[in-house]
Amino acid sequence: MTRTIAITGTATGIGRQTVEKFAAEGWNVVATVRKDSDLGAHDDLPAVRTVVLNVDDEEADLAFADLAVQQFGRVDALVNNAGYYQAGPLEATTMDQVHRQFQTNTFGLIALNKAFIPHFRAQGSGVIVNIGSISADQGYPYTAVYGASKAAVVALSEGLSAELAEFGIAVKALLPGSMDTRIFDKIDQARDIPAAYGPSMQAFFSLDLFRGRSNPRLTADAIYEAVTDGNRGKVRYYSGPDGIAIPRVKQLLGQDWYWEEFSALVAGNPSPLWRALVRTAEAPAGDNS
Repeated sequence: MTRTIAITGTATGIGRQTVEKFAAEGWNVVATVRKDSDLGAHDDLPAVRTVVLNVDDEEADLAFADLAVQQFGRVDALVNNAGYYQAGPLEATTMDQVHRQFQTNTFGLIALNKAFIPHFRAQGSGVIVNIGSISADQGYPYTAVYGASKAAVVALSEGLSAELAEFGIAVKALLPGSMDTRIFDKIDQARDIPAAYGPSMQAFFSLDLFRGRSNPRLTADAIYEAVTDGNRGKVRYYSGPDGIAIPRVKQLLGQDWYWEEFSALVAGNPSPLWRALVRTAEAPAGDNS
């Protein structure tokens, strides 16, 4: 029987690459987009049905599992990918921006988990992959709210993994490193930032970790692994050279030494050790997908 996966946030980037990956592997895909104008995003893939879902709408989220099941008669896996990036010092970030960041990245995702759990419990199987960020493992300055929203996603996934294992449901978190996607073109930027932050922000965002971004196909491949590897004892998955390196370096150095090294990076003085251990990478030459 052909398996079916539901994937949110698929118009571009990681979501689009993930749709293409699963379709190429013979899966049926229920793909969501936020805008009506993106409904044709996957018209060239016959096993994909695209529907509009605004994940900020919790009532729509809670109804989405039933809608997804109606498309092909069953859903075997869910990937919660939809999200966006809020940046700027917390001092200059409005509470409305904070609430909207969590509404999309965290609360909408929780509602989608909640919607699919009864279906997966009834059929005795299912996989949920919630997309976090390496920011959940390593908090970065000027993106603290984004990192907090993603850390909540990872903690939720770990708790649900233990909570739902007895029903045959695997819940996992995927923590990508810096990916070459449009998320950086649609940043919800804090406004009226005090001038005192200017030099440090400019120095931080000029660091190598922001210039070297990996092809989102790496994350799509990691999502496919998380869904299909059958490893119910593994919750956290990582993608991209920096995403894979950071938890390993933390384990190697220990928390305190790691934080000293990271603090030196933020100050603009990364040590040779940091440069050797934590790499970033751009997409392979000639690969613009």
